[in-house]
Amino acid sequence: MATEKLSMELDPKYDDYDFPTTTAEVRPGFPGHLTAAQQAQVHQLRLMLEAEGYTQRLDTITLVNHPPLT
Repeated sequence: MATEKLSMELDPKYDDYDFPTTTAEVRPGFPGHLTAAQQAQVHQLRLMLEAEGYTQRLDTITLVNHPPLT
């Protein structure tokens, strides 16, 4: 079973952090441990929010850290 490399690509336009960007627990979907598909979803969500007129809080960590949708 192949394991996908987990990382988090930072976008300089949105991600200007002065603190660690990786969680201690290595789990897909957590900051610093995104799969390529999850990174693409973050990018797509950001584009959709910008199209709706949102301009603030579009950094990767904010978009990834949300409570589960119910």
